[in-house]
Amino acid sequence: MGAVDLDLQSVDEFDLLVACLRGEAEGEPFMGKLAIACVIRNRVKDKRWPDTYRGVMLQPYQFSCFLPQYFRPQTLKHDWDKSYWKECNFAAFGVYHDWVRDITGGANHYHAFGVHPKWADDMERADINIAGHHIFYKG
Repeated sequence: MGAVDLDLQSVDEFDLLVACLRGEAEGEPFMGKLAIACVIRNRVKDKRWPDTYRGVMLQPYQFSCFLPQYFRPQTLKHDWDKSYWKECNFAAFGVYHDWVRDITGGANHYHAFGVHPKWADDMERADINIAGHHIFYKG
């Protein structure tokens, strides 16, 4: 793992999830943030990935917000007065504690509009209809 991963290993797992949602979907509507949180939980529950949120989020090259070239330390800051932080925190809380159902139809991958990663060619699009800037897949 890279230097960023070592620093993030000591961050509380829930705070790491909030930071991941902020880094991946800060500008998304709430449902977009919630969908990404569901993808992370879907991976935690799938035997192909680590069985912890931390393990899933810090796998190399899985979440661009944690790549050294894109990581923004301010994503770890608790911005109590910012609506985007409140939405990230709320989505993370509901998913982390299993209080919210999966809204993605089983998605375990996503990418932003405007890019088309090679892995997407072999994946099935998830049946999800949300306002946001990501396309979701299951596979």
